[in-house]
Amino acid sequence: MREFDSILQLNIPVIVTQGPEPTLPPEGTQPPAASDPPQASAVPESTAPESVPPEESAAPEQSQTPEESTAPESTAPEESETPEESEPVESEAAVSPEPAEAGGFSLPIGAWIGLGAALAAAVIAVILLAARKGKKRRAGAKAAESAPAPALDSLPQTTQASAFVTEQPERPAPAPAAAHAVRIGKLHQQGARSSQQDCFSVTPEDLMPTHGLLAVVADGMGGLADGDKVSQTAVSAMVNGFFLLQGEPDQVLLTLLEQANNEVNRLLGPDGYSRGGSTLVAGLVRNGFFHYISVGDSRICLYRDGALYQLNREHVFRRELELRAVNQEEALSAAAVHPKAAGLTSYLGMGRLKYVDVPDQPLAVRPGDKFVLMSDGVYNALSQAELTACLAGTPEQAAVELEETIRAKKYSNQDNYTAVILGF
Repeated sequence: MREFDSILQLNIPVIVTQGPEPTLPPEGTQPPAASDPPQASAVPESTAPESVPPEESAAPEQSQTPEESTAPESTAPEESETPEESEPVESEAAVSPEPAEAGGFSLPIGAWIGLGAALAAAVIAVILLAARKGKKRRAGAKAAESAPAPALDSLPQTTQASAFVTEQPERPAPAPAAAHAVRIGKLHQQGARSSQQDCFSVTPEDLMPTHGLLAVVADGMGGLADGDKVSQTAVSAMVNGFFLLQGEPDQVLLTLLEQANNEVNRLLGPDGYSRGGSTLVAGLVRNGFFHYISVGDSRICLYRDGALYQLNREHVFRRELELRAVNQEEALSAAAVHPKAAGLTSYLGMGRLKYVDVPDQPLAVRPGDKFVLMSDGVYNALSQAELTACLAGTPEQAAVELEETIRAKKYSNQDNYTAVILGF
């Protein structure tokens, strides 16, 4: 009730109409009971009702405040009406007006009771109104708490600079590669060798929506032992791990390469390092981008708009010879004729890898692009112009053109040749 104490302390002016001087009750008589209705004006002695026995002078602890009252007539009623419905209003003490000084005015006790009842009714009304507003606020707070928070994507993103707020333009999302938009050409031939040491694999196309498409080509080193087993082990580790891994494409490729190298090292054993080995190139298409990784001298190329571009760097001894020539350690002409210029400087099976080629950024796939993963048996047999001409058709046609062109060469020492062509 502290919130409403100020309401009770309001000084409400009372306007009194000047009339005949009221007659003070004789000494020894009790004031009229609280139940008598207030009188609008002084009543002449000729019309005054018979005296009513006085009630007890003790102030009642609780007074009844009628909700509905009838205006008093000019003469006092014989019997006061009892209201049908009333609400109890607590009162600290009954208010007894002091007699006015000579020449002043005073209100009858009934008027004071009516004024107190009016103030009490106002207080009750304020309390009920405050309670109703509080109930509405609590209901609104509960509704706000239960309402789901708006998704962050649905909120407008803004960038604030000084006192200005400008709407941040949305970045165009790359067009995702459709699950069945890729066409695949495959070439895998033994050539003039006694065994096939190349190995390749392409994951099912129905995994593209969730995992992407992975293509792997590995070229077992013919000059070392068990080249076929090493290449098969590397490709199997890459594909099997791909089904279980989720994450960023570049991290996935690095993890797969780690697993493949561990499997090859386990196959060869601690004493078998560098006695067998394999190159490896892998390309991953996901969400409209081409990611790749490579070790050794197998190539990854892009055919776009009639031109062929090599994407990866070969890990061969010739690169180190060229670096020596730049540092004036050897002649540049010696790099081209060195007998070991084509020797691998990094490959699976050497234990700890020396070089791994990973691009800083993936390539956005465009309509008409073709990505080619191939062993050295392909690009050593054909010139750059011949490779470009073979890739002009569809991926399936390109695989056929490559095989026919290589066969037409009729090299007596033709190496194993393998290629996977991804067309969009």
